[in-house]
Amino acid sequence: MYRKTALFIILALSAAGCVIMGKHLFEVLSEYKTGEDIYEEISSVAYKELPEKTVSLSDPGITETVSVSEAIEETEPVPGYSSPVDFDALLEISPDVRGWIRLEGTKVDYPVMQSMDNDFYLNRAVNGVWNKAGTPFIDFRNSGDFSDRLTVIYGHYMGNGSMFTDIHKYKSQQFYDEHPYIELYTPDTDYRIIPVAGIYQNAEYWDFTFDYESDEAFLRQIDRWKAVSTFKSKTEYDAENRFVVLTLCTYDIENGRFLLIGKLFAVRNGATNQ
Repeated sequence: MYRKTALFIILALSAAGCVIMGKHLFEVLSEYKTGEDIYEEISSVAYKELPEKTVSLSDPGITETVSVSEAIEETEPVPGYSSPVDFDALLEISPDVRGWIRLEGTKVDYPVMQSMDNDFYLNRAVNGVWNKAGTPFIDFRNSGDFSDRLTVIYGHYMGNGSMFTDIHKYKSQQFYDEHPYIELYTPDTDYRIIPVAGIYQNAEYWDFTFDYESDEAFLRQIDRWKAVSTFKSKTEYDAENRFVVLTLCTYDIENGRFLLIGKLFAVRNGATNQ
């Protein structure tokens, strides 16, 4: 009798556990779907037109031979030029919009936000609605207009492959070779982020330094990242360049983060190499 009762209790608890797990999985998948629906709608509002494509990437900082079929070359000032992204429409949705990031051939195609802290957009969509996927956002300590020497953008690694998940693929040399730049649009300038290094970092032992005591100290930091990079880049840089760090969780190491460090290269709206 005791054994039958114990078995019944175990089976009941197992069934209850399955129900709870199933409910949790359903809620997670529902949030993912809601997030995808939100950003599909946002994309339809954001793009006035896709940028004009050429076959040349004229960044003098890239010294290796790179096969690029759809790169955008550096230009002189374009009279009356406007971004292919409708920032007026996006800013009506949220005044926190700072840019739009796009990695061709992947799911990375999202607005970039900034709030008064590094918590708000961890679990909120661009319209401020709670969503587990969150939205890519700039560190609150940055200026937000990419004028800083180092701008940090955070994004999630999601189980459905959304948000910054595809950035993690820069752990592969082949992926880097096939994706030599990331597009970054802002209200004033179109940029390319030219990857310099991809690194793994334990979250317990790092924080970003935004102020460096000298140009040499800053360049030593970039050199250290490049020395342990997951891919080999011959991209040249100096103390006059600005950089973007894209960061996301990784499960390749315990409590890990993956950081993609790239040189910011202005290609539109009359900007020159930054």
